Order: sequence, then C-alpha cells, then structure tokens
Amino acid sequence: MSWSYIDGLLFSLDKVVFVAYFFVLVLAMAVERKVSSFVITLIVLTVANGAMTSLSPMLYQYASQPDLSAKFAWYASFALIDMLAVFLLFKFHKLLAQNVGFIAKLVGMLFVTFATLQTGRFVDRFVFNTEFLQYVYQYAIPLLNIALVPVIIAAWMSELKLQRRNTSHEAVL
Repeated sequence: MSWSYIDGLLFSLDKVVFVAYFFVLVLAMAVERKVSSFVITLIVLTVANGAMTSLSPMLYQYASQPDLSAKFAWYASFALIDMLAVFLLFKFHKLLAQNVGFIAKLVGMLFVTFATLQTGRFVDRFVFNTEFLQYVYQYAIPLLNIALVPVIIAAWMSELKLQRRNTSHEAVL
C-alpha cells in the first residue's frame, strides 16, 4: 500500500465522515427528542465539517496559485472555521442553558487542535521553510476526524446507558 493511496483514501473519506456525523445527529435528535449537550455538539460538528468539506475543492484550487496569500487562504480558512466552531459550541451551550458534557469538551479540544495544526503548518511551511509538520498535518486531521466518529458513538451509548440506569434507579426509590 503506497502513501499516495493512503492520501487518496483519507481525502475521499471526508464526505463519508460528514455523512456519519449527519447520520448520528439525526439519530440523536430522534432518540433524545430534547436539547442536550450531545445534540448541540453534533450540530456544530456537522455544520463545521460540512462547511470544510464543501469549501475544500474551491480552496484547494485557489491555493494552487503561486502567491502566498492563496496559501494563507487555505490554512486560515480552516483555522477560522475551527475556532468559530469552538465559539459556537460553547455559546450554544450557554444560550440553551446546557452543561458542557464530555463529548463537547472533546470536540472543542479537537477543533482547537485542528486550528493549531493549520496555523502551525502554515508557519512551518512558509515562515520557517521546513517540512517538519508535513506528515503530522497531512494525516492527523483526517485520522482524528475518522476516529472521532466511533468515539462519539461509544460515548453517547455510554451516556444513554447511564441515563437509563439513573432513571430506573430513581423509579425504584
């Protein structure tokens, strides 16, 4: 298996990851039927991921131009979306009077990590003129996005199990 095959596979999985986030969001809304930290987190995650997935081809085409501003647009756009997602994640929790749950904290941390990787890669590539972060940048973001799907599902299942256990325990009392 060559690195170019892995690159292509990771790049093509962006759409699959978006569909997975969207599917889990619809499922969560159907199951929970109320506003929760998990639903808020999935809404922000799905919208941010969808925005990045839909902007990628256009930004990639623009970033292929030789000027530095085009390269900056690539990295800055994704970092901006990531940080806007962090802001919206916690703003919606506050507006809807929801406690920030484990999954929200995890997703918020990942958005900050993604923005840091975007910024670090731009500085690495165009300020220091090194390729130190190339592979970290190239593989970490898609791999973390892919890994987040089962982590979110497992954490949600655990949370639902705990809620049901607490509800049945309260009914006994």
